[in-house]
Amino acid sequence: METIRTDRWQEAVQQLLAVRRPAQAEQLVRQRLATYPQDAYAHVLLAFTLLRQQRETEAIDAAENALSFNPAESEAYYLLALALARKGKVEAAQASIRQALRLNSISSKYLGIQAWLLNVLNRSAEAQAAAETGLSYDPTHVECLTQLANALRNQQQWPLLKACLRQLVKAHPQLPLAHKLLGEEALRQEHYAEAQAHFEAVLRLAPAEAKAHKGLTRALRYQFGPGRLARRLDVYMTSISEGTKKGQLRAWGHFLLILVPLSFLCIPLLLFMGFEALYWRLHPQVRQLRNRPADAPSYLHESLYRYGTIASAILLVIALLPSLIWIILKLGVPESSLGPGLTGGLTALILGMGQALKTATDMPLPTKSPVGWLLVAFLSLAATLACTFSTLLWPWSPPALLLCNGALLYWRIRSLRHDSPDRMVG
Repeated sequence: METIRTDRWQEAVQQLLAVRRPAQAEQLVRQRLATYPQDAYAHVLLAFTLLRQQRETEAIDAAENALSFNPAESEAYYLLALALARKGKVEAAQASIRQALRLNSISSKYLGIQAWLLNVLNRSAEAQAAAETGLSYDPTHVECLTQLANALRNQQQWPLLKACLRQLVKAHPQLPLAHKLLGEEALRQEHYAEAQAHFEAVLRLAPAEAKAHKGLTRALRYQFGPGRLARRLDVYMTSISEGTKKGQLRAWGHFLLILVPLSFLCIPLLLFMGFEALYWRLHPQVRQLRNRPADAPSYLHESLYRYGTIASAILLVIALLPSLIWIILKLGVPESSLGPGLTGGLTALILGMGQALKTATDMPLPTKSPVGWLLVAFLSLAATLACTFSTLLWPWSPPALLLCNGALLYWRIRSLRHDSPDRMVG
């Protein structure tokens, strides 16, 4: 076997791969296999050339053929793991790289790929351990250093990440990836001039690096006042988005009390409506024109009875929204698609609320007090928000709240129809 591996054909294949000519390297390997079809290492090199050409399915077959002739060929397991990972079969790739490590446990190359796969699976602590083990055998291994940096960033271990990146750029000063990672870390720390220098270094080494172009643009943009303000706003919005995903009460409070109203211009609209209503009621000429009878109810009593009835139904509709949104997400609708639909839906809801209040103005004054239903609606909304914040009650609380609030809303609408003046006259 050693004689086969040191043949000249193998050296020629390696040279062709080094100058990025994998198609010619494949032809040379296939010529070898035509003479020695059971040469396991030739199948390994065939898998390597196919991977270089992004032909993952054929590479998987070649690696499996190599293992059928030599089950102890660790390189075949390594290449099989790479091909499976590119096909999206990360768990199967993880099993293959474990077999490679069983045969060669001190390979930094294998440990680096294992750390990469663990990072893909969001198992950052295990990825960190695998990368550190690889670095104990080769302190300058590129893949191990890179995956260690990714694992530390995922775990937000910022001091260790900075030391790791310094080690990476010291060991590989001409590596564009090292400077790119340092630029991204400088952006996170808001050291924009330092980030600019690192991204410019990347572009000197790799002028076509698209991410470096974007990073340099951001670094330059954030060095000016408006750009810094936009950056802080973006950080604020991101913190709220991530906080709501983690069920943080403060993030939900910001989302419900600030972002939702502002996103639909609800606060200016409500302020204008309130000003207009107050102006209409208190303006001297309007009061004189209205000429209210002496026995007419007070404005407070009239407003409570007229608008409280509609307000109770509106509050019950709002109480339905968190459960509906939760269920829609559980059904698999991506959040990126939910945003525009949520914007349009809530805008329609606000317009509907305004129309309902306007309609209530023209209707006869109800005779029944809406205080009871207002209290029920407020309690229902409070219970909905409390259960939404508490992940301990998931996954049963949103469907249960949807049923309860839906039943209350149905009951309320029926009572409104039953108590309407048209119904009573008929």
